[in-house]
Amino acid sequence: MSRSPHRSRTVRILAASTLAASLLAACGAGEKEVAPVSAGASSDSAAGIQTAKDSMAAWAKTPEWPEVTKIAAPADLTGKKFTYVALGDQIPVIHAVGVGVQQALGAAGAEVKICDGKFNPTAVADCLKSAGDEKVDGVISAFVDYQMAGPAFDALAAKGVKVIVGGVAPSGGRAADANLAFYDNTARVTALHEAMSQAAIAEGGAETKALWVRLMDSTTTTDASAKGIEKFKELCPSCGVATTEFTTANVDKLATSISAALVSNPDTNAVIVPVDSFVPPVLQGIQSAKFAGKVKVHSGSSDLAGLQRIKDGQQASDLGTPVLFEGWKFSNAMVQLLAGQEVEKGDDFVTRAFTKDNVGDLTLDEKTYLTDDWFGGSAYQQKFLTAWGVK
Repeated sequence: MSRSPHRSRTVRILAASTLAASLLAACGAGEKEVAPVSAGASSDSAAGIQTAKDSMAAWAKTPEWPEVTKIAAPADLTGKKFTYVALGDQIPVIHAVGVGVQQALGAAGAEVKICDGKFNPTAVADCLKSAGDEKVDGVISAFVDYQMAGPAFDALAAKGVKVIVGGVAPSGGRAADANLAFYDNTARVTALHEAMSQAAIAEGGAETKALWVRLMDSTTTTDASAKGIEKFKELCPSCGVATTEFTTANVDKLATSISAALVSNPDTNAVIVPVDSFVPPVLQGIQSAKFAGKVKVHSGSSDLAGLQRIKDGQQASDLGTPVLFEGWKFSNAMVQLLAGQEVEKGDDFVTRAFTKDNVGDLTLDEKTYLTDDWFGGSAYQQKFLTAWGVK
């Protein structure tokens, strides 16, 4: 992909400010699009299209919850205090993961406070400092790159506070130790991006011409987008794919970027947006380009607005994130650290594919969003509690 001067400036600004991206929250605005790539005949894509359809059919069912590794010497969490530092608590999926952390550690007798990092390195560092000043027992950050606030993370660990840098891969050369560890669930993020490509192909078949809206805020999101595009081309060589890029720094330009990309690629009939929270400006761009009714929108994270758009016919699919389960996974990382065990990576891909065929049976309101009802119930919770030795 060619790089415009604007793109280069954006990269330098982000690097200089060490701005980290959320792995679940999309951020940013459009960059230069590229022409669709199409190769091979439709017959070459038949197997891949069937794979995509089979995957979507399997994901449409409520998920099976994975097993949880037993804690050999569980720590007593009764009365302990923790802080959940969200990269940006205003994003529904990030906030909901925090609610899951509160629920999980609360079930083990602990108390959890949520602090909003506001997508700002200074605010994140302030949250971490406040947690240290309050003498909490542990801190779980969500989607904050270590190098975004390295000194603040290290200051906490130096005080003996247990720190989980969650939802991101290790960065800045920092290795895990007795007080700080990474809960790296980037494999799940990559799988989600690949699944969204499968959703578009399952819907459109061999004639799918997609616009992939790439996250470019971090190495993780950049790589995951690339993997999603790679999966798209692998499964459907007869299809076409164009891309546009977006970052946190200029989200106000996202609608314009989408409109320009669609005008430049008039055969587009599918748009893939990694996170529900940023579908609204994409829809604005689609409307501006006069593509309403011509393209199907596919996204991920399954927030309330996303599923309502599916029910209303504004969105074709949503690869769901069971947000409370994710919160329990983050909490499990903390329990492992407290027990002196290695913190496992989050490799399990647990999702549910929502389409017009299954959203009609769901209760779509804010209260239900913060439950496990859309994913078939909370059977996973007892798995965690048993592994933690909680009676």
